[in-house]
Amino acid sequence: MFRRIFFPLWLALCLLPVCVVSRADTPSVAIVYPEVREPYLSVFQEIARGMEQELGRPVGHYLLNESDTVTAERLINSLKNDRIDVVVTLGRAGLAVAKPLSAAFPVVIGATMIRPDEIPRGLTGISLTPAPEAMFDHLKKLVPDIKKITVIYDPRQTAWEIHHAEQAASERGLILNAQPTENLRDSSELFRRILQEVKDNSIALWLPRENAAMDEQSLLPEVLREAWEKNFVVFSSNLEHVRKGALFSLYPDNFGMGRSLANLALQQMQPNGKLESVKLLRDLLVAVNLRTADHLGLRFSNQTRREFAMVFPTR
Repeated sequence: MFRRIFFPLWLALCLLPVCVVSRADTPSVAIVYPEVREPYLSVFQEIARGMEQELGRPVGHYLLNESDTVTAERLINSLKNDRIDVVVTLGRAGLAVAKPLSAAFPVVIGATMIRPDEIPRGLTGISLTPAPEAMFDHLKKLVPDIKKITVIYDPRQTAWEIHHAEQAASERGLILNAQPTENLRDSSELFRRILQEVKDNSIALWLPRENAAMDEQSLLPEVLREAWEKNFVVFSSNLEHVRKGALFSLYPDNFGMGRSLANLALQQMQPNGKLESVKLLRDLLVAVNLRTADHLGLRFSNQTRREFAMVFPTR
């Protein structure tokens, strides 16, 4: 089911002796995640580096292997033998073992899409869902004239995200027109009606990352084609949409997410702490489609361009 790996930070620890002394009582933290290949392995390792940076000490790596039949009890015993104080699980496989681990350790969940109704009671975590606040801040920065945002969503997946978005939009002087739908036929009709009603570029269309209301094969190309022809903004919480023509997206800053998970792990250890069950991701990088931006007549300062972690087209 798992095997242990430790990535020592001997060089960093040698260079930062004062920090080591001041954090001598830092809890011992383990991360549990599936045994995967690249590029996913690098993602988990970058998260681990962020955690180690924040904690000032190495974290223990425990790899889950689906082909093994070792029980969760054995994993718990191994963690206890290694004097682990708190566990951070990563990915869907990590989420699957979070509940049995929580019987023996404080547990934090990360690096997976997760809703509050999916997380075991008493646990906390950070979803890969980008925080709407960050999405809207970047929207206002890139396209200051936007006044209204329309989003079509499946409430079974994203109701909690939309709840956050409504408050975030209100705080930023934006109008959020949120249209729920629970099947692709109704969502297609909604999208086409909205596309017909768009008259100018003061309205933006937001595509959530986890959205069963969007048909990626047929409807998405139609939406992006209409946006191009009518010169209005489509932005997305899905990085792949930017490559296809959406103006921008935000995607995980894995190192920063690691630091946030480390902080959450320390908070989870506090007695009688009341933590939010799931936090939306705020450690984010921005990707922009410069061809779409140029078509929309948007001009960015050199300072703003330096903030783009990824641009499309790549050539």
